[in-house]
Amino acid sequence: MKRNWFVAVLLVGMMVGMAGTSVAGQTVLEEILAAGTIKVSTDANYAPQSYLNDKGELEGFDISVAKEVAKRLGVKVDFITPDWDLITAGKWGKRWDLSIGSMTPTAERKQALLFTMPYYSSPAQFAIHKANTTIKTLSDLAGKRIGIASETTNERYLQRNLKIEDVNIVYQTWEPGELKTYPTDANHIEDLSLGDGARLDAVFTSRQTLAEAIESGCGNGCPIKMLGEPPYFEPLCFALDKSRANSETLVAKLNEILKGMYADGTLVNLSMKFYKTDLIPKL
Repeated sequence: MKRNWFVAVLLVGMMVGMAGTSVAGQTVLEEILAAGTIKVSTDANYAPQSYLNDKGELEGFDISVAKEVAKRLGVKVDFITPDWDLITAGKWGKRWDLSIGSMTPTAERKQALLFTMPYYSSPAQFAIHKANTTIKTLSDLAGKRIGIASETTNERYLQRNLKIEDVNIVYQTWEPGELKTYPTDANHIEDLSLGDGARLDAVFTSRQTLAEAIESGCGNGCPIKMLGEPPYFEPLCFALDKSRANSETLVAKLNEILKGMYADGTLVNLSMKFYKTDLIPKL
């Protein structure tokens, strides 16, 4: 009797263990579908890509893209807003499943992250204060104080160590005097708007971010103007944590969804809505 009881307990334990092994062996896509929710990291202060509207709700190009992806996956979306350097570092520990935050797939980031196909492209852009009359070309930025968001491709470009697959990077022949780093692009744009040379001589970010700041007034009338042509265009992708096992099926599914959004014009329509221009590359 005792022996039969022991065998029964052993069998139950084995069944529980096998069930646990089955769950542990799920792909990331299966985990998300089972949970019914995909957790997406983004930035709450990065208009027009993502920002808080007057109702305190997240809005923007990246937010709309994320909502559409979740809809096509058949799940809800839950937005998380961690610091950018935590996202690019990888090893997320399942705190979020996916980054939809206009990230460039640099060689450095690929050591920690997996990337989908691009969902749009971004022109890099310099800007100066509207009152400035001495800086007329990009070469006039030599020796100047330039604001950039930390851990971005803009910072890497000015440090001359930016590597993006299939993108020919041509560096400027001049050197900046000082690179001042900020948590987000909104912070250095605000400092530039305080006055010509007050804290910064120029900033370097994406053209669409500058266009949005100029249009919205960036809190202080935004007396800034763009300088020169974009030195390069960068592809922007979704990112996943490389350290999370069984992520490849999610990458494949996201690429399938993106191809559908290319084909039916969803991405172009969202680009026109938030950027007033078509930033969607041709497949």
